[in-house]
Amino acid sequence: TQLLSPAVSFDPTLMEFNYYISILYFQISKSEYFSPWRGEQQMYKLDIGWPKTPEHFTGQTFCVAVDSLHGLVYVGQRGDNVPKVLVFSEEGYFLHSWNDTVEMPHGIFVWNTETGSSVWITDVGTGKYGHTVKQYSPLGKLMQVLGTPGNAGSSLIPLQFDQPADIFVEETGEIYVVDGDGGMNNRLLKLSDDYKEIWLTGTNGSGIGQFKIPHSVTVDAFGRV
Repeated sequence: TQLLSPAVSFDPTLMEFNYYISILYFQISKSEYFSPWRGEQQMYKLDIGWPKTPEHFTGQTFCVAVDSLHGLVYVGQRGDNVPKVLVFSEEGYFLHSWNDTVEMPHGIFVWNTETGSSVWITDVGTGKYGHTVKQYSPLGKLMQVLGTPGNAGSSLIPLQFDQPADIFVEETGEIYVVDGDGGMNNRLLKLSDDYKEIWLTGTNGSGIGQFKIPHSVTVDAFGRV
């Protein structure tokens, strides 16, 4: 049995930070279930035909999210005068892009519900759109802004961030945010579906419950964060 798994490939040696994205896959046989905890090596193979039009990558690629339900791939990139979000089909064809109100994307997450889909982006910019977590429609319409745009902070009422790095959204609408891509915060927040604090943990450090520039967050099938 072949299980296809999207992944990101970055090449930091490319001149002028022209990063790109590739799709890779690994193969798992029925008799040899892969466990990442056993130290076994995943066998990745490069799909050299993805994307079909790599010339659309004109900035620095920082994040990618796959909407497997609708066959879409969202890519966040940075740079002056470049579209901040690129949208591709799963086959690698460029579909469209959007740019409004996104300054410096760091994390991106696709949230599918029974009523529709949306794309959440963490913005680590320091300009008028930065220090925020934003929800967009698949076509780029701004739906929700968490944080105080352009103003860094640690407040929970009103909710503030300082360069939030990543986001994970539960099916219930509850949200996890790691806040602190080099800013004043080094914390993990869980928010309710109406964006109120459920719990918060993290200070700067290497001890239990501490973080040093937390960069990503996810939740597994067992509820482990």
